[in-house]
Amino acid sequence: MTTPGPSSIVGLGDSIPSGDGCPGCTPYVELFGRQMSADVGERPVRVTNLGVGGWTSTDLLNSLEVDRYEENAVGAADLVTVTIGANDFESELDAYLGGDCGGDDDLDCFSSLLPQLHNTLTSVLERIAELRQGQRTEVLMTGYWDIFPDGDVARRLYGPQFVQDSAVLTRRVNDVISSVAAAQGATYVDLFGAFKGAEGDEDPTSLLADDGDHPNQSGHQQIADALSAALGSAGGSRN
Repeated sequence: MTTPGPSSIVGLGDSIPSGDGCPGCTPYVELFGRQMSADVGERPVRVTNLGVGGWTSTDLLNSLEVDRYEENAVGAADLVTVTIGANDFESELDAYLGGDCGGDDDLDCFSSLLPQLHNTLTSVLERIAELRQGQRTEVLMTGYWDIFPDGDVARRLYGPQFVQDSAVLTRRVNDVISSVAAAQGATYVDLFGAFKGAEGDEDPTSLLADDGDHPNQSGHQQIADALSAALGSAGGSRN
């Protein structure tokens, strides 16, 4: 027996869901909503994209306070997507680029931010559950292919070592996101593999916008497809 599909989707997060860096693109939240509408068939799925460029996980948590538009939108949504956390690490990027990050892998300056991210993401998911007041809710929480620029742009601006180090750090960030999702009953959506292949060694340049930091239209479609696949695997909406 299949479960009813979603009637309302809210996308939360940073510049990735908001569609920054890709003028004229349709962000993945809207693309995913169209896919869900096609699956449901007899009724459209209402989509509200609340992604905001530059937001950190703390910004997102604060947006879910009482009497905010985001609070009301999430309270009415039976499916919520969350992409957040990359901007939490921007504060230490200059230290890394200046060779002052520390540690055997030159990534120590980011280490203290990982448990902070874990705690804030936990609070975000707890707040979403609180706003939904016990109603059936599907939460899809994505990781990242990279929390910093990637592909040809990153290699040109920062060199191959940066690309390697950023991939290592991104995996650590994704581990935090996936562990929080598992602990809170959300579904983790792997974008590292979606953009870089199962082994993580494929070049994602063809899926990135000109800034090397955000997805292009093909990248947004890749994310939407990953969300749909994850929802299907989790036993989510299909009529």
